[in-house]
Amino acid sequence: MKQQLFLSRLLSLFIIHVSLFFISSCTNPVGDHHPEWKKYFDEYQVTGCIAIYDLKQAKFIDYNPDRCAQRFIPASTFKIFNSLVGLEIKVIPDENYVIKWDSVVHPIASWNHDQSMKEAIKNSTVWYYQEVARRIGEEKMQQYLNLLSYGNRRMGSTIDSFWLNGDLRISCDEQIEFIKNLRTEQLQVSKRAMRIVKNILVIDSTSTYKLSGKTGWGIMQDETTEGKRLNIGWFVGYVEKGSDAYFFATKIESPDPAPENFAEARKKITENILLELGIIGSGE
Repeated sequence: MKQQLFLSRLLSLFIIHVSLFFISSCTNPVGDHHPEWKKYFDEYQVTGCIAIYDLKQAKFIDYNPDRCAQRFIPASTFKIFNSLVGLEIKVIPDENYVIKWDSVVHPIASWNHDQSMKEAIKNSTVWYYQEVARRIGEEKMQQYLNLLSYGNRRMGSTIDSFWLNGDLRISCDEQIEFIKNLRTEQLQVSKRAMRIVKNILVIDSTSTYKLSGKTGWGIMQDETTEGKRLNIGWFVGYVEKGSDAYFFATKIESPDPAPENFAEARKKITENILLELGIIGSGE
């Protein structure tokens, strides 16, 4: 009887030991979460978060992961999706297709001329992508929001502005999943459409890495501060470095009015963190 009790206790201790081993093995290793990266956001007087996914290591590196899981308006990062669908259903034949400027003068000078999709995504030209969205139409747009599982998949506004002032919301984590599936060509659209969009997203190419991405800036009601207006800034994309790929989604926030360097902050914060991690190099 005593021997049975001893063996039973020994077995229990063994099970507990094995369970603790697997729990510790499945927990993100120390260093994957970086609370000290707050300093990069503080430098620009903004709050926010960043998530980075290392494809080869299949792991996330982040700052403020709870905020990374929350959804916000996508603003001009939606131009990636808009481009894919426009190309897929052939309302835009290719990246060189020019849409005529309607002569409405905009405060951003680079918008005020005829331009191709390749130019429009670099200039983040709102009117171009509004026209692309109108050509896609509500039915097809909703179909592809569902098909590609984009954010909360809700439009809730007119076809040519719902990503700016409608109900569409997406998180940093979802941005990374979407951009990862684009880069690895796992989205349910043609490889042709994905390859064209990947080409027009390239921002910088050096001898050691290639940086691709898209910024965005929108304003939405801040539910946590009695409905005050909140500026949302995005920079999403990926770095290709040899056989490695690193996907990132940075989101910054500031009450309205935003600080003067808000537009610059999106990319600078991201670049500083990528530099710290050695994913990009300052001398390249």
